[in-house]
Amino acid sequence: MKRIMLFIACMALWGLCNAQKGYHITGNLGQLQQDTFYLVVPNLNGTVNVLGVSILKEGNLEFKGQVPEPVMATIMTSDRQGMIPLMLENTDYSIQIGAESIEVEGGTEQAVFNQFNALQREAKKQQQKLQSDMKTAYEDANQMRVQALSGQAQKFMQNMQKRQTEIVKENANTSTAAYIVLTCGLQAPVEQLQELYNLLGEQAKSSVYGRIIAAQLSELGRVAVDKVAPDFTVNSPEGKPISLHGIKAKAKLVDFWASWCGPCRAENPNVIRLYKKYHDKGLEVLGVSLDDNKSKWVQAIMEDGLPWLNGSDLKGQASEIARIYGVRSIPFTLLLDENNRIVAKNLRGKELAKKIEELLKSK
Repeated sequence: MKRIMLFIACMALWGLCNAQKGYHITGNLGQLQQDTFYLVVPNLNGTVNVLGVSILKEGNLEFKGQVPEPVMATIMTSDRQGMIPLMLENTDYSIQIGAESIEVEGGTEQAVFNQFNALQREAKKQQQKLQSDMKTAYEDANQMRVQALSGQAQKFMQNMQKRQTEIVKENANTSTAAYIVLTCGLQAPVEQLQELYNLLGEQAKSSVYGRIIAAQLSELGRVAVDKVAPDFTVNSPEGKPISLHGIKAKAKLVDFWASWCGPCRAENPNVIRLYKKYHDKGLEVLGVSLDDNKSKWVQAIMEDGLPWLNGSDLKGQASEIARIYGVRSIPFTLLLDENNRIVAKNLRGKELAKKIEELLKSK
C-alpha cells in the first residue's frame, strides 16, 4: 500500500513539474554588432513587456521563462533592429539563420505561425510588384492597364484570403489561428471578421486574441448591415460642412477613397456611370476621402471628374469616421436607404446597380 501511495505521489509531482515547464529558446545569430537582445511581448498601447534579456556569447542567445498562455512575442535589439517574431508558448525553441530569413522552430503554435509567415512573405512580394506596375501604368496614363492590374490585385487578395482561411480551419483551436483572424480582420469588414471568428474553436476564442476579436465585433456590430448608419459631418473642399443624415435621397452611396489609392481611382469611372444613370432618380453619392493633403485630394477630384458630394476630415488613415465604420482598406462603400439604414457593403458593378435599382423602385 505504501508503495502504491509513493508511486501516486511521484506521478503527481512529475505532473506538476511537467505542467510548470516553461519556454526555452536557443539559437545562433552569428557575428553581430549588437550583442544584447530582448524578448518582448507588445501591448495594445504600443508599449512592450520585457520577458527576458540575452547577451550573445559567440553568437549564441538563450531565453528561459514561462507564459500563462500562448502569445505573440518578438526578439529584438534595444534599437528595435533584427526583430524575430515567434508565437511563444511553454516549449523548446531553436533559432537559426535560413536562406531567406531567420527560421524559428518549436511547438504546435509556432508551426502554424510559420505557415502564416510564409504566406505573408509571398503576399508582400506580389503586392510590391503590383504596386510598381500600377505606378508605371498611371505615369503612362494607360487606363486599360490600370483596370487590368486592379482586377489582378483583387483576384490576388481573394486567393490570399482563401489560403489564410484554410490555415485557420485546419488549426481552429490554436491561439495562432485567433491571431491570424485578428491580423487579417484588421483589413476586413465586420461581417467577414465575424465569419472568420466563427471558424475558431472554443480554445482559440478564449485566447487573448480571441477575446480581442470578440470585443471588436461587439463595437463594430453597430455598423453592420440592417443597422442605421451613425451620422457624421465632413467638410467639402470649399469648407462647407456635409452631414450624412442631412443628405436627402432615396439611396445613398458612401464611398471611402483617397487620392493615393490606385484601386479607388480605377473604380471611379464605374461609380460615375452609376451616378449619371441614377442620380436624377434619387441616388446621391458622398465621397469620403482618407487623404491628409487637401491639395492632392482636390486635384484627384478634378482629374477624375467626380460630380458628387465630396468631403474629408483630412486626418488620413487616422480618420475617426473610418474607425467608427470599421474601414480596414479602401475602396470601401456602404449603400444606405433613405432612412440611413445600411443595405449593403462593398458592392461593385452589376450587383451594386441592381441593389440601387431595388432601393429606387421601393418608393
